[in-house]
Amino acid sequence: MNIFKRLFLCIIPVLCLSSCSPRMFVINEITAISETGAAAFEQDDDLEMVEKAIPGNVKLFEALLENSPDNYRLLILLSRLYASYSFAFFEGKLEASLLTSVPSDHPEQQRLRESVNRYYMKGADYALRALKTTYPEADVKFKNPGSADIFLEKMTREDVPALFWYGFNLGSCINLNRDSVYFISKAFLAEKIMNRVTKLDPDYYYGGAHLFLIAYYSSVPPYSDEKLKLSLFHYNRLKEHKGDAFMLAELYYGRYYLWRRQEKEKFEEVMKDIMQYSGRKKEYLFYNAIAAQRAKIYLEAAGLLFE
Repeated sequence: MNIFKRLFLCIIPVLCLSSCSPRMFVINEITAISETGAAAFEQDDDLEMVEKAIPGNVKLFEALLENSPDNYRLLILLSRLYASYSFAFFEGKLEASLLTSVPSDHPEQQRLRESVNRYYMKGADYALRALKTTYPEADVKFKNPGSADIFLEKMTREDVPALFWYGFNLGSCINLNRDSVYFISKAFLAEKIMNRVTKLDPDYYYGGAHLFLIAYYSSVPPYSDEKLKLSLFHYNRLKEHKGDAFMLAELYYGRYYLWRRQEKEKFEEVMKDIMQYSGRKKEYLFYNAIAAQRAKIYLEAAGLLFE
């Protein structure tokens, strides 16, 4: 019986505990075990199995959260799972649809867009709630660039998980909704948050803040040569930290930087290398499998991506 089945069997007696202290103790213990389980997902390249497993576990953790609504670790876990679920299993399908001749008002494309936005925004909400357990004024401070700058300077390495997952979820919505005035108006915040994360803990979650900024500086308007240089800067920093075995770095370099520069030949070379990559570094299995899946989509769409 796997770890999450065992957790499901113990959820009912936990929620029925009449004493607050024993209940909170058990919830905290389950949360600690679940954090290890979530990491285990990311070391498995069986994408179909992981896709089926995540939703049930999300609902389990949300049930726990009802009994411990300000539980920082549970809030971070939920934000991380919503982000991973949307990124791995919905964003790719949406991009595949967008990079075809399917009309933008096609019902299936609309359904995918709504799912992606809903899951990312739920993830962002959980991360913001986690941040507000320490900084109750966080949502107010994030409303304009000036107060956001001052507020982010107060952040420490301990705040990185909440900051990163808030920035990642929000920023992913921005990247997929570049025609939305609402999301583009939030772009400054995602950029500032992720740059702050690179200062506090550049290695956090596979160097994910660098990964985000590769895409951000190449794809979010207004475009400029200076922003392209920043995109390349973050790609090089990610390579320094993660080496050549982390294929998402190559994927983002090709999909965003090389695409913006319209270097089709190099783009095709990078995508083929990702698809043919045979390394089996355990910690990267899940995301390398996603990279290979996306590389195939992008390679097939090269005619649309390049003039």
